[in-house]
Amino acid sequence: MEQLTLGRMLATTPLPRERERELARSARIGDVDARSELIRRSLRLVAMRVCHLGVPAGDIDDALQAGTVGLISAIDRFDPDRDVRLSTFAWPWITAAIRSTAARPIEAPASEPSPPQPRGDLDSLVARLPLRLAEVVRLRFRLGESADNLRTHADVAARLNLSVAQVRRAEAQALGRLRDRLARLGDRDPL
Repeated sequence: MEQLTLGRMLATTPLPRERERELARSARIGDVDARSELIRRSLRLVAMRVCHLGVPAGDIDDALQAGTVGLISAIDRFDPDRDVRLSTFAWPWITAAIRSTAARPIEAPASEPSPPQPRGDLDSLVARLPLRLAEVVRLRFRLGESADNLRTHADVAARLNLSVAQVRRAEAQALGRLRDRLARLGDRDPL
């Protein structure tokens, strides 16, 4: 397999909005080829972020690898039906991944807010939710647990002595609040 360099990644042509949505929708339902194309065609974001952060020349390869892992995490969580581009959504994921593997701390430019860290900030944001909403989110998404799979709405409802409908409403309300808070915290795509 050919190694991608910073220059090649920067030369990748950005996807038009509709093609990005089409690939993301296909990827969400398990289309491996669509997911691969979305990753390949979005590598430019990783290269742009590496340049924007001013990663030292000796650390560029590691930063590109880490940023690509962040990009893949973002793609796997991206909802194409929201009115947001993948680049905007993925920017903080890429940044956090690059910063987490840097040999020395990489500081953000002075005019740029710090991005949310995927786990630490999530815990603090969930802690700010009303108690019932926080409990639903913690149980449903197994926050603080080692298991990867979600609990069902019925399981959460039984644990909290609520109806499934109440759990669904609480989850939707909590995720809406978290999304709003993260939107105010996160970096924005400079384009």
